[in-house]
Amino acid sequence: MTRIAAVLAVPVTGAGDCTDLRALQDHPIRLDQQVTEQPVTSGFDRVREVAEAVSVGLVLDRSETPCARPQAERVVWGNCVGVAHGTTAGREPVFRASAGLRSIRDVVGPTLRGQSITSFRQLTGEIEALTETGQVPSQDPVDPGESADRPAKRVSRRDLLTTPLRILRTADEARSEVAWKIVERPLHAAVRYGVSQALLKAVAVSRQQTMAEVISAEWDLPLANRSVPIHAQGRLGRHGDADRMIVRRADSLGREVMEGVPDQLGPDRGALIRYVRWLKTRAQQLGGPDYRPAFHLDFQGALGRIYENNLGRILGHIHRLQAQALPYPLRVESPLIMDSRDAHLKALGTLREYIEFRKFEVELVADEWINTLDDVRALVEARAADMVHIRMPALGGVQKSVEAVLACQEAGIGTLLGGSCTETDLSARVTAHVALAVQPDLLMAKPGSGVDGSICLLQNEMARTLAWVGLRRSRSA
Repeated sequence: MTRIAAVLAVPVTGAGDCTDLRALQDHPIRLDQQVTEQPVTSGFDRVREVAEAVSVGLVLDRSETPCARPQAERVVWGNCVGVAHGTTAGREPVFRASAGLRSIRDVVGPTLRGQSITSFRQLTGEIEALTETGQVPSQDPVDPGESADRPAKRVSRRDLLTTPLRILRTADEARSEVAWKIVERPLHAAVRYGVSQALLKAVAVSRQQTMAEVISAEWDLPLANRSVPIHAQGRLGRHGDADRMIVRRADSLGREVMEGVPDQLGPDRGALIRYVRWLKTRAQQLGGPDYRPAFHLDFQGALGRIYENNLGRILGHIHRLQAQALPYPLRVESPLIMDSRDAHLKALGTLREYIEFRKFEVELVADEWINTLDDVRALVEARAADMVHIRMPALGGVQKSVEAVLACQEAGIGTLLGGSCTETDLSARVTAHVALAVQPDLLMAKPGSGVDGSICLLQNEMARTLAWVGLRRSRSA
């Protein structure tokens, strides 16, 4: 019997940045200023910050007698990491390594130490049920000098002399806007995500299987026999990113519309339409006639901001994009973001009905406000999108993403098994195994914001896993 002898935790870093989406969309901010500029969203220290993460390690004891322990121990790791745009659209606050380390030390470690490795679903169910004492926003006013999630920085005489008044005022206003209260709450989704990765690896080690095989067995799914198509994504102004995606023959060519929304859409609101026209030309030039990727535009609410959530005007812009994309399929992700989940699903559902009625060759993709398995089920029931972007770190434990994909598949809704640029090599490799087991329509290239490395990592992990599974399948035949 394999047992968990010890639980390790160490701070590490994510491959991408956490960014204050509201601040970036409000007005253009140069990259060198983003890392110093004061945020407008609670929980951020700066507009752009390097993503914090925690590696959690489970030391496995596979011996029957204590005296043999040093020779039998092995450690398996998972990475706790959050999403890039914390707090946005109902998501959890920005993940802080210090808080994650406390959760693992005080709650996770005592729960897992000495545990036998049984089933993945049983172990992760125990982690999902854990709670801890923490702070959440309340409606009561708070003194500007009090702490929100951390002690407020005192303003020195030197600060007053050297820092622009607008920055000091913004920091004080941000602290005074949010009051906090102490509650008993579930562990941060990032902690549940990382611990579940380590538990999945622990079960795989104990059974001498791949992680994909563990998921297939516990959910009674067919054993993996093919790779999953890759969705890659580039950033603002990176035409070279698109070329790299095409050369590597990514199945879905993504682009984010995030920073400086008015500039990205242009004064005539035709800049992105011209980009789609250029992308079609490049796909033809570099990919050849047999290459038919989807064009995937992630607006992160930009069309709603520009057109004041007027669905008719948003629909008109989507129609212009579609006309330039043909004959390539077009996906539009998060064209608008409403203020609540119910309002968001209602608006997306209505927009989808408009698109279907006018027979547009466009798929609508939902992302924001889809942060839990219950959110996924609500979207499925509302039929509010053609595809769901399942952000694995937002849902918490890996098992939640498995359930989310299966729920969408049962309802005939497409799935993009994704996550965030903030993720790491470890979490990305786990994602590859989840994808092989549940076979979503697309797997998002990660970690980081690049193209080549993230595509390479996932394609190679899937290829190696399939080769190993295939060999053992042939031996047992």
